Amino acid sequence: MSSFTWNFKFIKKLTFFTIFIMLIFLGNIFSSEFSSEKDKKEKPKITSLEKSILIPGWGQLSEKHYFEGFIFLTLEAGAIAGIIINAKKANKYYRNYKDARTVPDAIKYRNLTEKYDIRRNKFILAAGAIWALNLLDMYLIYKKKNKNLFILFGNSEKNGYFIKIIKYF
Repeated sequence: MSSFTWNFKFIKKLTFFTIFIMLIFLGNIFSSEFSSEKDKKEKPKITSLEKSILIPGWGQLSEKHYFEGFIFLTLEAGAIAGIIINAKKANKYYRNYKDARTVPDAIKYRNLTEKYDIRRNKFILAAGAIWALNLLDMYLIYKKKNKNLFILFGNSEKNGYFIKIIKYF
């Protein structure tokens, strides 16, 4: 039971981290609309790395690495579909569990709820892993062009696992 709790905390942190990164890049994209006249003359350009952070595979496609791009895009879409499908099934069985009239029915529906919750969590972990591998691949592509980018993967006792993206201008 303790390992399941740890996985849930990790999933929660990974989800918040992903949303945080997406908000940062969306903020950078839309902040150019509110800049001065001089800045408006230059079109805001999203780099391939930023595209890949937002949607796995998009950066590879823009760098003309079509095979890798389609693989990452397809895997991430499959993982997201798995999350949605299993979450819907778990919710359905949870409603059945709450409405159960007999103890054997309640036990059956509770077990099914847990089964699909675990599957959903595995798909969330898979989506996070695909996203991290996508970043690593994009880093290797981007590193060939620019020498001022670093991506660090690590683990700390206080914060758990982390990914740091450092870009020098």
